[in-house]
Amino acid sequence: MIKENYNVTGMTCSACSSRVEKAVAKIVGAENVSVNLLTNSMQVTAQT
Repeated sequence: MIKENYNVTGMTCSACSSRVEKAVAKIVGAENVSVNLLTNSMQVTAQT
């Protein structure tokens, strides 16, 4: 398992962060996706 952290800019509301989370979760190999609106960050756990 690989855990990666990303900075995400341009999110202004909870709907934005929810949409980003859902879109990334659809990527093959993405296991767990967590987007934090307050810190403009995203953590993704993926299979290798």
